[in-house]
Amino acid sequence: MTGGDLPDLVRRRFAEALGRDIGAGTSFFEAGGDSLAAEALLTALSRDLGVELPGWLLLDHPTSQALAAVLERRAGGG
Repeated sequence: MTGGDLPDLVRRRFAEALGRDIGAGTSFFEAGGDSLAAEALLTALSRDLGVELPGWLLLDHPTSQALAAVLERRAGGG
């Protein structure tokens, strides 16, 4: 997956979990995301990326922009 693809994927998965698009800098939880939607989001991303994503990751990085950045760092070994 290229660097530009991951932010797009994360943004699409946010929209699917929330049922609507939100800005890349908008918090998943402030946009109405709850624990069930968070679980659906992380499950979908885990499946897409082939890695297990812990629940705290979304709590610590609640925007699609921040989550994509941390996932890119993890993928790069950083």
